[in-house]
Amino acid sequence: MSLRNAPHKMPMLRLLIAALLLVLGAGFVLPARPAFAAPFTPGNIVVYRVGDGSGPLVNTGNPVFLDEYNPATGQLVQSIPLPTTANGPHRAFFASGTATSEGLLSRSADGRYLLLTGYSSRAGSSLSRTSSAALPRVVARVDFDGNIDTTTALTDFADGNNPRSATSDDGNRLWVAGAAGGVRATTIGATTSTQLNPDLTNTRQVAIFDGQLYVSSDRGTNTFKGVNAVGIGLPTTPDQPIFRLPGLTDANSPNTFGFFLADVSDFVPGIDTLYVANDSPGALTKFSLINGTWIALGTVGLPADSYRGLTGVVNDTSVTLYATRKGGSGAGGGGELVMITDNSGHGGIFTGEPTVIATAAPNTAFRGVALAPTPPSPNPETVITGRPTPLTDSTEATFEFTGSDDATPVGSLTFECSLDDEEFAPCTSPVTYTGLSLGVHLFRVRAVDTDTNVDPTPARVRWAVVTNQSYLPLMQR
Repeated sequence: MSLRNAPHKMPMLRLLIAALLLVLGAGFVLPARPAFAAPFTPGNIVVYRVGDGSGPLVNTGNPVFLDEYNPATGQLVQSIPLPTTANGPHRAFFASGTATSEGLLSRSADGRYLLLTGYSSRAGSSLSRTSSAALPRVVARVDFDGNIDTTTALTDFADGNNPRSATSDDGNRLWVAGAAGGVRATTIGATTSTQLNPDLTNTRQVAIFDGQLYVSSDRGTNTFKGVNAVGIGLPTTPDQPIFRLPGLTDANSPNTFGFFLADVSDFVPGIDTLYVANDSPGALTKFSLINGTWIALGTVGLPADSYRGLTGVVNDTSVTLYATRKGGSGAGGGGELVMITDNSGHGGIFTGEPTVIATAAPNTAFRGVALAPTPPSPNPETVITGRPTPLTDSTEATFEFTGSDDATPVGSLTFECSLDDEEFAPCTSPVTYTGLSLGVHLFRVRAVDTDTNVDPTPARVRWAVVTNQSYLPLMQR
């Protein structure tokens, strides 16, 4: 008989599980969970809020909350408090109420976790001036169900300065950034970290896009201001090179905090659009990758708006951005969560008026913003690894692809392909199409696992078969 058909057996099962956990001992750590936390809703937006509103914001430490909003209605769905007392290996979590550079928020590359940084306790004087050895900097990991893990308390991160952000690819490997010590790699539950580069030590938002680690900074002259690639891929060892993205300058990205990278154009392989948040001239600025250089294409907002947190959602050639701005540095706090949609596509001019979704209550401040985490998906993922050039005179096109799944080995996945909106049909990698006509073509492919779950978001590529430069404007799509 199944457990579902035998509810009277559940109390005994719980006792057996509890006994097993006791036998396993302290090596098995359960995440903390606020008593009233509910699962996040996919598609909602989460804001890092410092302060509970009961008293002024101070640099000696205020409690931190994750506020979940429905972006369509502006409704506050729930507020999840970070712990203010230690519980076994889980540390307390506080932030400076007046440090506007703190509190940047990110979602892990697999979409399953939120990552944020803070301090393990309040302090008698300014939190940011404390030694990290004496007052460890904490990385909090929060999953879809609202479970909070604060077991990562680093004694060598942001020593004597502000911890600012953290990110992860899978919830276990972590990268952190702060105002001292630069970008560092560590793992969940660790107490120490590895510095990746000694040249850029004052950093802000760290994030992963398309398998590459990036970090923002406002430091250096003609060196690191703006967004920088850290090493190749997701490095974890010292002495990694750091490269500012080509085209970014001290003038067009003077004081960058959050940033968002997107793949908008099918005719530019990989990431091709960048948005950066500045709390000075630059406000919210768009860049497009054109001929290998990031070109500034419009700014929304004013220097006084002080944009800091930034995330976004891509829908074909349209990008919807969510940003935090006007986060106060005084005792009364402040801040707004805003939304703006950019329909101009790759190479188009960024314009528009932000819509205010929510405003911080008195004695609280908005800091970072991220998309809500999502539950583990049973559906496979699909990636195109080989494709024709965006513009080609060849009437033959070959595509290579692979996939991944939580339960099905890669070698056991099957695939279905579609050319030019035809019905999906079984295919294998590589697949070649011949006799193609002049003009734009669309290739799509989706993975299927052994449980017949299908990737709901097929990988796709557009390209054009041309005989002259008449299709050059396609590059702007």
